[in-house]
Amino acid sequence: MIKSLSILMPSYNNLCGGFVEELRRQAESIGSDGFRYEIIVADDGSPDPSFTRANSSINKLGCCRYIVRKENVGRAAIRNFLASEAQYEYLLFLDSDRKVCSDDFIRRYVSLENVEVACGGLRIGGDSSCLCHNIRYRMEKKYEPHNTAEGRQAREYKNFNTSNFMVRRDIILSIPFDERFRRYGYEDVMWGRQLHDNNIRITHIDNPIMLDDFETNPGFVSKMETGMDTLHTFNDELRGYSAIIDAADRLNKLHLATPYRLLFNAMRKPIRRNLTGERPIVPLLNFYKLGIFINKKK
Repeated sequence: MIKSLSILMPSYNNLCGGFVEELRRQAESIGSDGFRYEIIVADDGSPDPSFTRANSSINKLGCCRYIVRKENVGRAAIRNFLASEAQYEYLLFLDSDRKVCSDDFIRRYVSLENVEVACGGLRIGGDSSCLCHNIRYRMEKKYEPHNTAEGRQAREYKNFNTSNFMVRRDIILSIPFDERFRRYGYEDVMWGRQLHDNNIRITHIDNPIMLDDFETNPGFVSKMETGMDTLHTFNDELRGYSAIIDAADRLNKLHLATPYRLLFNAMRKPIRRNLTGERPIVPLLNFYKLGIFINKKK
């Protein structure tokens, strides 16, 4: 059993006090002799001060700290900062806009033995009657049945995700996240590759947290477009770790990239209107992502 745990959460423009309180309650309930924990939340330069004011109440909770950073440094650097602030042997990284969906979430992690990295997975919540036209919700629900521990373990490095994972502190200090990743997307894919290259094993377990708050369709499509910018920037380093890069390489090999690009550009505006509208056609999303990426490879 793990004897000490630092629970670390990067935060940006969201309220996470309730999430912290539930994590603290579970950590306190373990009650094992010598078990120690801390919870550290680091705000990554949120522009809306109402969030930092509300989250400052975290500092009133025992074993908890809330740190406000003035400058937004990005998803990789903020996790490295949190790792440097932590004091215990194992670090549990969680996205701060999620929810706990089991009473033994912390206990399942600290019950593990001799793990280097462990990933717990994701459960999709929310009211389907209200979210039936939300493209992020529909996409996540489509892939949720494949997000089992067994399914993720079959491709342990390619299925790594930063929203819910535990790592030995010495590992992340020696193999930090790549801070060239400043904008949205793919810092987790790069770290998965770094773990593979350094022979660090990932153990995928059934211990999910819940995602039940989804951005608007325009917001999600804009994030995805930013993600394609990031993927293009690191195209060579992420080859073999991205289905989009693999698909683009196959099209190039078959001399079909130019026809695909022409078709995509003819349909780009109406497809984007659909994806950002009230009744998006989810299968168009992958066609759109690949088109955005291929356009950048001209």
